[in-house]
Amino acid sequence: MRMTGAGLAALGFTLLWGTSLAVARQEDAPQGYRIAQELLVGDGTVLEVLEDRRITAQLHAQSWGTGLDEETFDESSDSEHQPPLEARVRLVSEVGEVLAEESLGYPLAKVEKAPLGGLPYPAFFLTVDQTAPMGTYSGPATQILAPTQSRLEPVLYRTEKGEQRPLIVAQTGKAAWQILPAASGATESIAQVSTAPASEGEGEGEDFVITYRTYRWVDGQWTTATRQQPGYWDMESEFPEPTSFP
Repeated sequence: MRMTGAGLAALGFTLLWGTSLAVARQEDAPQGYRIAQELLVGDGTVLEVLEDRRITAQLHAQSWGTGLDEETFDESSDSEHQPPLEARVRLVSEVGEVLAEESLGYPLAKVEKAPLGGLPYPAFFLTVDQTAPMGTYSGPATQILAPTQSRLEPVLYRTEKGEQRPLIVAQTGKAAWQILPAASGATESIAQVSTAPASEGEGEGEDFVITYRTYRWVDGQWTTATRQQPGYWDMESEFPEPTSFP
């Protein structure tokens, strides 16, 4: 099953869209924002997503994956010509102190408890909708977030060249990802498939190259393995079998 936001919600993790807890804390939102989501981290802190106050839960759902700009808002709004504010994520203490806060660059975002077992820290999927008005290479981008008492920590992975980079997976017209099952007690892997135009010397005359990438938790860190082959994959195709990934 493709791990979309809806799929993760169906797993039963608490998403506090418009609940009494969120409503009670709206007065704590910065000017122009509403608290769109709140998730308990497990150490007494709360992970919050802030969105432009004009983006209702219904508008958020309708706009997800299609893009959103100032023309989306009701023409009767007194701020109709104001572009949407960038969504923000923040970590808040039990007493309401903002411990860390980050701007996300786009108006729509959501956070979900990551169904990954065996990690030494609470993990969340932070997804930012980066969908552009046109094209098939943009869409929601998801990173693993590991909040601490004072920081919002993006999880890094070690590349095959030994470099450390943020672990981000994409869901676009030409990319998708899934969580792969793990043996009992182990941490699940993440599989990402994507298609890109073949560069010179790649693909043996093919116009496109498919990249199969697997992220694994190994010896206390995330690592990656990559395989490429000539061909084409898009959202109309079935997600590849686990044996396709290295």
